[in-house]
Amino acid sequence: MFSKIFLSRDNFLNNIESIEKISQKKTCVMIKANAYGHGEKEVISILKDRIDYFGVSNQSEALLARKYTNKDIIVFGACEDYRVCMLNDISFALFSLSDAKKIVKIAKKNKLTSKMHLCINTGMNRYGVKSEKDYDKIISYLLKNKVSLAGLYTHFSSLTTDREYTEKQKEKFERFVAKLPKCWETCVHVGGGRSIFEGIDADVYRVGLEVYGYGNEFVNPVLRVESEIVDIQKVYKGEHIGYLCGYTAQEDITVATIPLGYGDGLPRKLSNKLQVKINGKTAQNVGNICMDAFMVDVSKINCKIGDKVVIFDNATAIAPLIESTEYEVLTNLSKFRGERIIE
Repeated sequence: MFSKIFLSRDNFLNNIESIEKISQKKTCVMIKANAYGHGEKEVISILKDRIDYFGVSNQSEALLARKYTNKDIIVFGACEDYRVCMLNDISFALFSLSDAKKIVKIAKKNKLTSKMHLCINTGMNRYGVKSEKDYDKIISYLLKNKVSLAGLYTHFSSLTTDREYTEKQKEKFERFVAKLPKCWETCVHVGGGRSIFEGIDADVYRVGLEVYGYGNEFVNPVLRVESEIVDIQKVYKGEHIGYLCGYTAQEDITVATIPLGYGDGLPRKLSNKLQVKINGKTAQNVGNICMDAFMVDVSKINCKIGDKVVIFDNATAIAPLIESTEYEVLTNLSKFRGERIIE
């Protein structure tokens, strides 16, 4: 394959070590959206002997992860088939009393163990139990049926932007934690950006972007995207390049074609903005990025077909160009069609 994603094993492990040195707690690494574009299989292979928990968004991601690890896997989105999760020893989120009744019924009928993590809606307003009254009903129901919670958790929405709102979320969550039955061994966990730095008491911290190398000075990006030149064209002054005549040559130029496009997760918004490295020199994208390729001006670069092209090695440099965040730059790569290689 011409295009490849390289993953630094050392950076991954060093990032985890740095995070846990600060938190002094266990880490749940989020591997949803194909591990933020890094590759679910590859990330698990690097971290499976280092951490105890992996977090995913849905059942399909969980079942794929189960092929590669026997560690605890937690589904944080809505679950399609609780029985399938139980059969595969997959933990899952609990959002309501009606969910609890359904889960307990399925578990009893099939003589299976359910590993439920109750989501507390402290202000994200996405999933979970919002009122203490509803919470009390769920706890009472589970106690009555001699079932316990594997976990209790919440998600902070504005850790980096709104201290006052974060404090309200924290205080509300602590009230729910305090009401957990003493007879249960329930894991308390939190997530949402920089939760490990906010003095929030928990047994486990769910970490996403920072594991992959962003959001703090003590972590380093794990991913590098590379491809190679597959064609070189001479373009004359006044000629157009790419779809919709996305670029018009102001002088005679030499253009190289790189076989990577928005079909692989390279945002089309980067058209005429993206800069790549070829033989240590910077080359500017010209023309609209295609589904399967893009072109760069190599008029001042000594290069040939087959030469390596570094697309990017730091999503922070790309995010402003598409008026977004590192999250979007990286998760776009979940559909990357090239090879992922662990270094």
